[in-house]
Amino acid sequence: MAKGVPTVLATILTGASLLAAQTVSENQKAVSAHDKLNFFAGTWNLEVRMKASPFVAKAFYGTEHNEWTPSGTLLISRQEGDAALTAGGLVVMAYDPQEKSYTYHVVKSTGDTEDLKGTLEGNIWTWTNDQPTAGSKAAKSRLTITELSPVSYFLKFETAADGVDWSTIMEGKANKVLPHAHQDVAFLR
Repeated sequence: MAKGVPTVLATILTGASLLAAQTVSENQKAVSAHDKLNFFAGTWNLEVRMKASPFVAKAFYGTEHNEWTPSGTLLISRQEGDAALTAGGLVVMAYDPQEKSYTYHVVKSTGDTEDLKGTLEGNIWTWTNDQPTAGSKAAKSRLTITELSPVSYFLKFETAADGVDWSTIMEGKANKVLPHAHQDVAFLR
């Protein structure tokens, strides 16, 4: 009977260490997925073309300021620039470890809100919403962001009534504003 106690104890300790390792591994995956949102942190200059029709497209220019909340769990995005771009108002991005997806919550200057769920496959972010947007009869919307480099991305916003035949509403490019290196004035003399 005394010989069985060490075996049982070893089995319990092995099981506990495997469970702890699995929990740490799952937490590391969630942190890693969360950290991927850091790509968007910083200031970005945007050039977006609205696709009103195949023959008429209008360009809009703006700046997007993305910063982490003090807790480091939410990425807040504020836009400035042409009215069509700033109608988005405020965007909050996060990672939901339970759903294993990214969230993209928009509060528009009109007071309307929109919630999208996102995935990241390689360098392509895909954000989707199955709810109609305000003033739209489209049943689905999709925002696709393709990372071109650490400092630029391509974006496309589409809608589809049936979720199959997508129509491009706007597309454009963003470039990160890099901090300027401050020149040491002692070398200027």
